[in-house]
Amino acid sequence: MYEKIECDLEYSPKLLDKSKSPYYMTYIEGTVENLHNGKKGLTVYRFLVDTGASISVLNSSFGFLFVNTPVIDTVSLRYEGSNAKALPVYSIRLKIKGISFELLAAFDENMKITSILGHYAFLNNFEHLGISKLRKKLTLIK
Repeated sequence: MYEKIECDLEYSPKLLDKSKSPYYMTYIEGTVENLHNGKKGLTVYRFLVDTGASISVLNSSFGFLFVNTPVIDTVSLRYEGSNAKALPVYSIRLKIKGISFELLAAFDENMKITSILGHYAFLNNFEHLGISKLRKKLTLIK
């Protein structure tokens, strides 16, 4: 039996002029829990599905989850146009549309933009990743 997550693609008018070509972004909404201390996020968060990201990265809004939490590992990441930096890695539970995932995620206290879901421990869980511009849907099948 397959588990399926399907989300609407969102038009991103800030990136490009809509009149020239409609570009969509792949976002998923979910909740986050710190597996070490059971502390949960206060709301549903938005995550950018980034097929080019090697690991998931949580932005500064998740800082309260990791107070007094041991760091499992560190990872060196470099965003486009920036220098590499070491980020702490934590164990989290991500819940999307009733489906839970336990994964490792880096935490970047300086990142202010949307958090990222990457390949390691997230996208690699799925048998299928589909993005349909015609249907305006992102589909993940586990």
